[in-house]
Amino acid sequence: MSWPPPIDGVATGTTALVGHAPQGPAEQPTLVTSSAEYERTFGGPQAGHDLLLGVKLFFDNGGHRAWVVRLAGPTQAAVGHALASLDPIDEFRLLCLPGLYGGPAHRAAAAYARTRRALYVAEPSGTKAATLAAVGSIRAADGGHAAVWFPRIVVPDPLQPGATTRFGSSAAVAGLLARTDIQRGVWAFPEGPLQAMTGLATAIDPHGAALLRRDGVNALRWLPGRGFRSWGARTVGGGRDSGEEWKYVPVRRLALYLEESIDRALGWAALEPNDEPTWTLIRAAVAAFLAQTARVPAFAGANAEESYFVRCGLETTTQRDIENGVVIIEVGFAPLRPAEFVVFRIRHRWD
Repeated sequence: MSWPPPIDGVATGTTALVGHAPQGPAEQPTLVTSSAEYERTFGGPQAGHDLLLGVKLFFDNGGHRAWVVRLAGPTQAAVGHALASLDPIDEFRLLCLPGLYGGPAHRAAAAYARTRRALYVAEPSGTKAATLAAVGSIRAADGGHAAVWFPRIVVPDPLQPGATTRFGSSAAVAGLLARTDIQRGVWAFPEGPLQAMTGLATAIDPHGAALLRRDGVNALRWLPGRGFRSWGARTVGGGRDSGEEWKYVPVRRLALYLEESIDRALGWAALEPNDEPTWTLIRAAVAAFLAQTARVPAFAGANAEESYFVRCGLETTTQRDIENGVVIIEVGFAPLRPAEFVVFRIRHRWD
């Protein structure tokens, strides 16, 4: 076995979906890999229970694994308890609340996504004005860990065969993101048509999409010959006048993927002294992982110097950090242009 052990990239498409269901365990995350498996535990279509439709849209659009949490009630406290129940689940990288549009739920989910190195894909409201107001509430919690696509989508009504209903787009987009991860990588912009829908609640032209984008909202559009498409991939904090560092969904998700993969793989360091020889091993392991990721290629740049860097040592870690059993690893990568780095820091603790 090589030393230090190589870093393996974590899975990125597994999604947590939280919402209302007619039956099944409440506030207990349950792994499902198909709509049929979901229904065996949480029941079939019933009015007011939007989790089923969200799960179906996720799988129909390319999702493969979902941790489902049934809400115990209609209150904001129930949302908080449901999110907290996900604490032991360490594999999900996307979060959706199908059917939940309110500001308090948005704020709680965006803040929780930040603590879990995940992206919250939020539901749009019924109108542009209401969606922009909701975006403001999300941005106050964490605009760099959330994204929203407008408008709502038109889908077959599970309660009335032959009829349609309007529903939020979050689970469908999460499925598209999971599908893109498999086909092109977490660093790629979402590509391909959205499935299992018959229309959009509001038609959006290129000018309307540009207006939404400058407010940190992505558009869904119908393109003749290409189907229903995601038109933009901004985070909620990525509006025109925002100082948000993480403006683009693929850049934010790539950073979260790198951060989680690196932090999770450094468990061996707990058996070593927190000193320069160990830091040298950490730098070597992280650099090898970044070099492997660069070959995909996930980064811009023709060589390592233009594509990424890693720092770990006295330049990043203070004496107080050392005494507290902490090492700070600083990673930079060029997602869009060579040598234009975005930087994040991992605070790894000796547990």
